[in-house]
Amino acid sequence: MIILALTPAPFYMHYSLGKDPNQSNEKFIPDCLVMLGGGGMPSEDNLMRLYYSGQFAEFYQVPVIIIHPDDSLSQVKMTRILENYGISEDKITFFTKGTNTRLQALYFIEEFPELVNKKIMLITSPSHLKRSVKCFNKLGFTNVRGQAAFESTVNFDLSIDNLKLKGNKYLPVVKSTNFRYTFWNYLKLEIICFREYTAICYYWLKGWI
Repeated sequence: MIILALTPAPFYMHYSLGKDPNQSNEKFIPDCLVMLGGGGMPSEDNLMRLYYSGQFAEFYQVPVIIIHPDDSLSQVKMTRILENYGISEDKITFFTKGTNTRLQALYFIEEFPELVNKKIMLITSPSHLKRSVKCFNKLGFTNVRGQAAFESTVNFDLSIDNLKLKGNKYLPVVKSTNFRYTFWNYLKLEIICFREYTAICYYWLKGWI
């Protein structure tokens, strides 16, 4: 894992998981957005997904269905954030059945059978996207597309000025951002990706995707 973190492989592994498996060149205008909630509120996952949900819902002027375990406090906070993006409360629906992707998709098709042939945009974290879209496809949803809630990269100088920092002058300064940031970020991505690859294999063996 350490050797792999010294290469760009973890980045491309993570990027691959976040690519929509149903991607095509055809113009896709969704009839509704379905956000798969992750964790409590506030949390990094939910805030990222809400950001993308708010942007797309406001742009396409479509309703948002949030699949998230029942938690009234989280629901209130998520609603307030979407309202900040101009999404009125009457366009936000919470679906609270299920605690894993397969079960949520099963309950979802029972509750919203009219959406089977509608154009649905699934919004979730990059590592979770491929499995989510394939779960919905397996249950008969014919027009599902996925949008990963990727983070934006920074574009500023992270180099170290040893003279300004002072301190022990005999200890060399690690100027390389590859070791200070990229290496550790890639180690984290490896854990996320290996966990998701395991989940995808399990779902495939169970016949859920």
